[in-house]
Amino acid sequence: MGTFNGRLGRTALAGLVAALAAGAATAFVASGASGGASLPAANPIDAKAAAMKVITRTITPAPTSTRQFTGYQTVTVKPPSKYVVLQGFATISGGNTESAIITSTSSTPARYQVKLKFPGEQGKPGKLHIRVQLLPKL
Repeated sequence: MGTFNGRLGRTALAGLVAALAAGAATAFVASGASGGASLPAANPIDAKAAAMKVITRTITPAPTSTRQFTGYQTVTVKPPSKYVVLQGFATISGGNTESAIITSTSSTPARYQVKLKFPGEQGKPGKLHIRVQLLPKL
């Protein structure tokens, strides 16, 4: 194997370095910055020291109100009496594409709320997965 001497050698070396950097960036993006999961897989190490608790709910969404051909639902998760909500995560898996859409999520210390929309009420909505992280009240 030759050495990278001269102008052509430096150009080849620069191309090789750029290709390696692009490959590493593509691998990082393909796996996702969070490791490829949409919800956190495990509590962080310092969660035990903070006495953090996690509530997980799996719900089959169904519209509770309709306006013309579009259905709507609001799902609220409340913490136990000695805890407050830190943050929450919501995803929909399975079902038909765009049969159920998460339009917004909101979090207060007293609750975590997910608002859903069912455009045209067509298809199977899949499952709504909610994960809420809680901290003890002070």
